[in-house]
Amino acid sequence: MKKIFYIIVLAAVVLAGCKKEVKTEGNGSLQIKVDRSAAGYVTKATNNDPKEFVIDIARSSDGWTRTYPRFADMPQMLDLPSGHYSVTATSLYREPAAWDQPIYSGTQEFDIVTGELTSVGIVCTLANMKVTIVPSNNFIEEVASYTVKVTNAYSWEAADAADRTLTWTKNETQDDITECREGYFTVAPLLVSVDGYRSIDYDAPDNYCHAAMTISNVAARDHHVIKLDARVTGQAGLSITVDEEVTEKEDDVLVPGWEETPVEGGDDPDDPNPDDPNPDDPPTPSTAPVISWDANPTFAETTIADEMSVEILINAPEKIKKFEVEVISRPLGPTLAQLAEKDNPSYYADHPFIMDMIYDTTLCDALDGMGLGIPVKDAVLGQTQVLFSLSRLIPMIMVYLAPDGSDAGSVHCFNLTVTDEKDQATTQPIIFVAP
Repeated sequence: MKKIFYIIVLAAVVLAGCKKEVKTEGNGSLQIKVDRSAAGYVTKATNNDPKEFVIDIARSSDGWTRTYPRFADMPQMLDLPSGHYSVTATSLYREPAAWDQPIYSGTQEFDIVTGELTSVGIVCTLANMKVTIVPSNNFIEEVASYTVKVTNAYSWEAADAADRTLTWTKNETQDDITECREGYFTVAPLLVSVDGYRSIDYDAPDNYCHAAMTISNVAARDHHVIKLDARVTGQAGLSITVDEEVTEKEDDVLVPGWEETPVEGGDDPDDPNPDDPNPDDPPTPSTAPVISWDANPTFAETTIADEMSVEILINAPEKIKKFEVEVISRPLGPTLAQLAEKDNPSYYADHPFIMDMIYDTTLCDALDGMGLGIPVKDAVLGQTQVLFSLSRLIPMIMVYLAPDGSDAGSVHCFNLTVTDEKDQATTQPIIFVAP
C-alpha cells in the first residue's frame, strides 16, 4: 500500500521592486516539476496521475491562497512575493467511498527568499483506505450467494450512508469477489455487514445467515482485508476476520450463538508471547502521537448536550508538526468552511471540511476570536502536549439542527490527525450523535 509519488518543486527567486500584501523585499518565481520515476507500479485505479492533481499554494502570514484545479494546466512559472508558503498536491477525485479511487496527498512548507534558489520536494502518499474481500474455499462451497456492505457513515441510518457505502455482490449474475473489486474509503470507522444463503436447501426459510462488525482503529494507508469464512452447525455460520496489512493487526468477529469449531495444534498456551522470538528483550517504545480522552477513554459515540466536557489530550514526544481535523457534519462543516472563507463547492454539505489548526490563518483567527478555547497556531505547532478542547464547539451543532426534529439521531464526526516532526501520524475519530 505504500505507493508514493514524488513531486519536485523548484523555486527560483529573482529581485523585484514591489511589495504585495505582506512585507517583502521582492518577488520570486515558483516552478513546479514532476518526477514519476517512483510511480511506475501496476494498479487498476485511474486517480493516481500527477498531471490531474489539484495544486494548492498558501501563504501563512496573511491567509493568501491560490488553487490550480489541474497540475498539467498550471503555469510553468509563478511570480510570488518572498515569504513562508506551503504547497499541497491532491488527487482530483475525493469521494468518501468509491471503487478503484486511491486518494493521494502531500504537503510541504518552503520559504521564498529574495535572491536565493529554493528546492522543495513533496511526497504524495495514500490519504484514504483500501478494502478488499477475500472468501475462504469453505465459504465459497457453503454459501451460494451473498453480499458484503461496507460504509464509513458511522451508522447505516445516517442520511449520507448511500454516498459512503460500497456493496460487493456474489450471485448468479454478478461476481464482484472473483473480479477482486477494490473499494476505497476516506478515514473513518468502517461498518461491515455480510448477508448470505447456503448452497444446500437454498430456498429453505431458515437458510439465511448474517454477520456484522465495526472496525474502529483506522488510519490512512490501511489496507483492510476482510476475510470471510463459513462454519456449518446445522445452518450456515459466518466468521469474519479483518487482516490489517499495513498496521499488522487482526480482529475476529463471530456471530453470537453459532458454535465454534476447535482447531487442533496451535501455539503453546504456556508461552506468554509466542510471536516474539526474543521474549526477554523489551520492545522499543513508540514515540508516535497519542490522542486520549479521559472522560471517554474508548471514544464511544457521545450524545450532544447543551453542556459537555470534550477535552482531548494530545501527547507528541517528537513535537507537533501538523494538526488537521476532518469535520463530517452537515450543518457544522459548511459553517466552518465559511469561517475559513472557503467557497469551493467541495466544502458543502455532502463533503467533509478539513480544519487546519496551524496553517489556515483565516480559520484559526476566526476560531480564536470566538473565544471557544480551541488552541491554534503556535499553541499547537512544536508542542509536545496540547489540550484540544471541543467543549464549546460541539454544543453549537444544536443551533444548526432542523427545528422539525428531522436531524434527530444524525451523526457528526471529527477525525483528528496529528503528525509529528518525524512524520509519524495518528488519527482518532470522535463521533457525536444529535439527541
